Amino acid sequence: MEENEPTTGGKLKASHKAMWAVVALLILGKLVETVVHVPSMNPSQQAIFSWKDLGFFVALLLLGSGFAHIIGFPGMWDEKVTNRQRIWAPLGIGLVIGVALLVIDHAIGFGRLYAMALGTSSPGVPFPHSVLVQGYDAICAAILFTLFGVAFTVWFIGTLLLARRWPSGTFWIIAVVISAIEPFTMAAQRHWALFHVSPASAGLVAMLVLVYVMDLTGAILLRSSGFTATLVMRIAAIAVWHIIGRF
Repeated sequence: MEENEPTTGGKLKASHKAMWAVVALLILGKLVETVVHVPSMNPSQQAIFSWKDLGFFVALLLLGSGFAHIIGFPGMWDEKVTNRQRIWAPLGIGLVIGVALLVIDHAIGFGRLYAMALGTSSPGVPFPHSVLVQGYDAICAAILFTLFGVAFTVWFIGTLLLARRWPSGTFWIIAVVISAIEPFTMAAQRHWALFHVSPASAGLVAMLVLVYVMDLTGAILLRSSGFTATLVMRIAAIAVWHIIGRF
């Protein structure tokens, strides 16, 4: 244990504070979106900024954090997790994934194809509004597809149904399956419209696989280093892909 490291009780409070800081960020993001006109948002981006969806994601964050605690995943600022594990390693991983997503996106024009699949000609949210929209979306996606999706399912199947037998195998099976939800949803929207505007190609499949890798990595980090690590990784990847890469 490092010198002057807070006690376990203090660290538990630190994890709670980190969780409520995420809640505050979501509320702040909604308030900013309310008073600032954000141009070129697609329908799904507009939807997540509703007060109803804000309440939904806050509820999932609180529930997911509770289930994660029950099944023994580290807290958002757990004393057993170093800052290298919680911040710096996830940041590096996220940057690598973001660069890979950006390179393939530019190569095949994925952003344009996806906009067409959603039925919009929007060129994407411009900077600096993209920081708000993409950051908010990244937090919501991490809560839905990783924190709640993985923690609840591991609790329900691994703890409730299997009584904690085969915990490692249960986690890996669930993580592999749950991580496929986001790329599957992206491909299946509007009756598989993405594949209607662009026949299946190596580049398109690679993009969906990379989104899957991002989600699976987030699940692994959730189990090993807590939800803060998942957030750092995903926000870093999205920042490169959707913000820095648009300049």
